[in-house]
Amino acid sequence: MNQNENSFPEKIIAQKYKRINKWKKSLNNLEHKINYSFKNRKFLEDALTHRSFLKEAITNKFPSGDKSETMEFLGDSVLELIVTEFLYNKYPNENEGNLTKMRSKIISKNFLYNKSKEIELSKYILIGNDGLKSKLRKNVSINSDAMESLFAAIFLDSTYLETKYVIENLILNNLDEELNLEEFQNFKSFLQEWAQAKFGHNPKYSIIEESGPEHKKRFYVKVKVVDKYKSRGNGNSKKIAEQNAARNLIKKLKITEKI
Repeated sequence: MNQNENSFPEKIIAQKYKRINKWKKSLNNLEHKINYSFKNRKFLEDALTHRSFLKEAITNKFPSGDKSETMEFLGDSVLELIVTEFLYNKYPNENEGNLTKMRSKIISKNFLYNKSKEIELSKYILIGNDGLKSKLRKNVSINSDAMESLFAAIFLDSTYLETKYVIENLILNNLDEELNLEEFQNFKSFLQEWAQAKFGHNPKYSIIEESGPEHKKRFYVKVKVVDKYKSRGNGNSKKIAEQNAARNLIKKLKITEKI
């Protein structure tokens, strides 16, 4: 039960109102980032009010933080359906096992956390615990949960199609490169199995060039099998570059087995 407003000094109450009003105004920036304007802003406020704020809800004029958890539940289901439909349409010839692995990566906490950083979602979460507040930006669980609540808020405020549009633009717009490292597209593993079966040797990878500033490097890698079969690839990390080199060699050799 919330504590009675009269038990708090007026100064504390005024500070809390000021904080709430500032937070509500900041949500305009978030709407701009996600390219969606809420018809009912209450959905957005409920989604981004962390349950720890319940202790600070000293009056019913403040958001209570008691809805975000159930919104996480709804948002998780909405996200899973949209991602499933997206993958089904994007990869019509892929098998069920690989599609399931792709979906698991996309709806994982780490993936959602990384996407939350792109829109600086932590800046818009209303939280009551001072200890959590200082570490909020790096808290994977809170930020990923908030992403799910945000999706629920959009769904409740609009339609499935509108929600689908927002989610696809927020987290699915650069999917091919982000999924390159996963085991379902593990070209390195496939090439290694092929090389071992055919020659009894593993492929060898070497970096031939690095370019760009430290924060935006590009790596160029060469792969060869028994010094006879060679190819190159590049990417924004060594692992991606190696995967691309392996994939290019597989295509070059026209290996037709299912990857």
